[in-house]
This record gives sequence, structure tokens and C-alpha cells, in this order.
Amino acid sequence: MELKNDVFIINYSENDKDFAKTLFNQLNENKKRVMDFFELDKVSKQTYIKIYDNLQDFINLRTENGKFPERYKPWNVASAVNGDIHILNFDLYKKAPNHENREFDDYLKTLVHEFVHVCHEEILKDKSIKPALLMEGIATKLAGQDNYQTNHISCSASELKTNFYNVENHYSYAYTIMEYLMDATSHSDLLEILKEPHKVDVEELVKNTNQYLENKQKDDLNNQEQSVK
Repeated sequence: MELKNDVFIINYSENDKDFAKTLFNQLNENKKRVMDFFELDKVSKQTYIKIYDNLQDFINLRTENGKFPERYKPWNVASAVNGDIHILNFDLYKKAPNHENREFDDYLKTLVHEFVHVCHEEILKDKSIKPALLMEGIATKLAGQDNYQTNHISCSASELKTNFYNVENHYSYAYTIMEYLMDATSHSDLLEILKEPHKVDVEELVKNTNQYLENKQKDDLNNQEQSVK
């Protein structure tokens, strides 16, 4: 079964019919905000969204039918591939590790996260290079996944650059680095960075983010002291 408009096509099973309609409506409420951020009037093709009610089918997609088993982790619940989005239905999503207590709003944010990836890829100057740090940073930030905030980047820049998905708290680091960039950089300059994210100096970025976080904590402490007085 399908729901569609000029931007999205959602494919779903009969059991997910009511859920898919709610999801479709709420996703439409977010599409303009995301597309406007990337200064897109349209995407190059309709975004096909497949809602999976069978976990093995999703695993087969992630691993290309078992050829690349390392591409699937039990916490994987969604994926953007070639401008399409593949996502578990809400029941399977809540059964994935670290998702047991998630609500529908969290699920919606996951879907928006994947649509951010779709839009980001539209502006990449080299679509064959998709460094995870900034790709995941802008996706978590625009999706409003603020549960990924952190107060310090504790791993090395080289780990974030070359081994991102195996770094503990990787999404938290990506979110926080993007929060720094959005605060310290004009929107036009940020878009230029996001067009060629592979060119960013990750070591400098981590250093500047940690300094930003330290200054922010000092400001918060000063404000608390002033309020007491």
C-alpha cells in the first residue's frame, strides 16, 4: 500500500495503515523546514520510504543479502540509500536495543533524520564522499534529537574521522559539534562546509568544540551565581 505526494512515497503493509497515515502527515509538516535549511526548492526524485514489518527483510537490505554482515547492528532502525529511506515499523523499532523506551515523537525524529540525509546528499559536491561526522551531525541537529547532547568530546579527532560508527557516543559527539558550528558559523558558510564535509579539519573542529563547551559551562555557572545574588 502507498501514500504519496510530490516529495514522498510511503510504502507500508495493511497492518501499518493508520500508523502510516499519521506518519505521512507529520513528515509533511517537517519537509519544508528541512528543505529550506539546504535551500532546496525540490529534491531530484521523490523520496521512497519503505516501512518494514519484517526485521529480516530490513537486515537483508542493510547487508545486501548477507554479503556485508558488518553493515547491520542490532540498534539499526533506519537507513537512507540512494535517496530512499528504509525504516522499521514502530513495533520493531521499539524492540531494537536502546529504543525500548522511545515514543512516537522519537520515531518521527528518526525518519526526519533520514530525510535530512537525503537533502544533504542533494547539495554534496562529491556524492561519493560522505564523511559520517558532519553528515550525522546535521541529521541529528535538524531532526531535533537533543538527547544526543554532551558536555565534552572525549575521543580523538582521528577516531571520529576514520572510525566514527565504532566510537562510543558517536551521535552525541556529532550533534554537539554541529551545535557549535551552527552557533559559530553563518548559515551560508555552514552550507559551504556541508557541501564539502570531507575538507573540514576534524582536529581543529574538536578542539574548537571543546573550547565552546567549556565557555558555555562557565557562562552557565556565572549566570547561576548572578541569579543567586
